[in-house]
Amino acid sequence: MKGEQKTLAERLEGLVRSFTDEIVEFLKTIPFIEKCIPLLSLIAMARPAIIGVVILTPAASGFLATDGFPPFKESILGIICLVLAVASAHIFNDFCDEKVDRINKRTQNRPLVLGLITRRTALIASIILSLLSLVVAFFINIACTLFLALGIFLIFTYSTKLKRTKIGFLPPALAAFFIPLGAFAAYNGSSAFSLVAIVIGLSGFFFELVPYWSQTLPDTKGDRKRGLKTIAVCIGARKTAFSIFLSFIISLFFLLYLYKITILSIAFLLFTSIGGGGVILFMVWFIYKPSPKNALLVYFLSLSFIGIVSLIIIAETAYFNIDKYFNLAEKILLFLKEKLLY
Repeated sequence: MKGEQKTLAERLEGLVRSFTDEIVEFLKTIPFIEKCIPLLSLIAMARPAIIGVVILTPAASGFLATDGFPPFKESILGIICLVLAVASAHIFNDFCDEKVDRINKRTQNRPLVLGLITRRTALIASIILSLLSLVVAFFINIACTLFLALGIFLIFTYSTKLKRTKIGFLPPALAAFFIPLGAFAAYNGSSAFSLVAIVIGLSGFFFELVPYWSQTLPDTKGDRKRGLKTIAVCIGARKTAFSIFLSFIISLFFLLYLYKITILSIAFLLFTSIGGGGVILFMVWFIYKPSPKNALLVYFLSLSFIGIVSLIIIAETAYFNIDKYFNLAEKILLFLKEKLLY
């Protein structure tokens, strides 16, 4: 069995390398590609794939806040300010983690470690993106701007002071709590502290601990070398795995509670229960064998789960307003027809 797994891993690695080689060869043919390396490095540091998953939760919150039909202007501006803020946080995190990234094998191919971009450029880009996100949020409303500013402050405090400490999980978890509240505030400032918003925020708080702790487990060796007191270094891999397990169960409880207090149907309840149960089963195995590979699997499984749940929330709430979407599509088509014909 082990031999088969190793063979499969080698085949997958070879497949990834073949795709990478093709991309590299293609990029070499693009004129002035060398001048684009800093920009491409910033895009890589922003982690577009993770941004896509991160914005799904506030998007789902927005659909719940408006019963499935969020205003177009606030939705577009909200997505833009979130993308800018999350990209800024990721770039700043890499800026602060450069020394640790040189030690940990998992992070040794990051742009700053490879020298593809200077620290000064990364820092300036991060600051500009965060300021732009606040400017965009201001055009939504003051409440949304304040929540976003609080989230940015928490993440920057985390990256500079608390990340490699026992309480390093608190700033990102608190940010995950306030993001849904900010999404509700974007559409109606007074609804930011409604029961639905708070339940989503609590689910986000405990859920954030799952990818956070599972992602730090593979870095334990490098963190221990530098004398950093992360939770994995302090309590060990198995206890960290058990903490991840408990956090996911609490987060799942709050998610399931949404079925009782919102318009979500039995389909949401069934998928969340079955999908969450599957993740829990794997986490039981993870507690038994808390290896770095299993930790990364928990990381990707948890993000995939919350991404799909968010999409179901969006689809279900939108379905209850299907007639409004048809009317909107009809108006857009008539507008385009008038512009094209006349």
